[in-house]
Amino acid sequence: MLRFGFVVALLVGPASLAEETSPPPVTEVPESPPSAQVARSSVQWQLMVGGLASLDGYTPSGHQGLLLGSGWEFPLLRFRFQFLAGLPDDIFDPRTQVKLEQYTFGFWLDAAVLRTRRLRWGAGLGAGLRVFARSSFPLFGGVQPAKPRFIPSLLTGPDTSVRWRLSRFFAVEGTAAMDVVFGRPILGYVTDDGFQPLHRGWAVQPRLTLAFVVLP
Repeated sequence: MLRFGFVVALLVGPASLAEETSPPPVTEVPESPPSAQVARSSVQWQLMVGGLASLDGYTPSGHQGLLLGSGWEFPLLRFRFQFLAGLPDDIFDPRTQVKLEQYTFGFWLDAAVLRTRRLRWGAGLGAGLRVFARSSFPLFGGVQPAKPRFIPSLLTGPDTSVRWRLSRFFAVEGTAAMDVVFGRPILGYVTDDGFQPLHRGWAVQPRLTLAFVVLP
């Protein structure tokens, strides 16, 4: 007996082979490198070395001296400690020579009024202690000089400064200040008629300083 049937052939074409794809490769995203820029502190330490000139009323030319200072500068405010050492002033009259020295220790706080990359203009106020050292020498007999002594006085007053940056680490700064001195010494003679003052000094003393600034 003959049996008839159908033979079904399954043909696998290229399209069906393409469906069998391998899983997509795993792509690793490299991590971004850490930032190389390190944020600098907003507080900057500074050192000041310079000179001063002040009109104090004791001599026509006033007195000159040295300035040493250090401080910390914030974005808007600056806090400074300053030491002012005046050169000795020799005050003469027909009978006596007086040697007068002045030393100031104080703190100043100022705010930036104008600030650019190179220029800083600030205004502020300071207070401290000014110590007068006085020595007297007679120029002829019959005059008895007073013993040397130190006279402490209080000092306060406003100031304004302009700083020009020369480089990353160095700058030049000029300051104009008005020092108000309380308890300054009065120089004179004690006679039978009482005390006769000769040099009182000024209560308000203008001062100029010029300093070289180191900015580490």
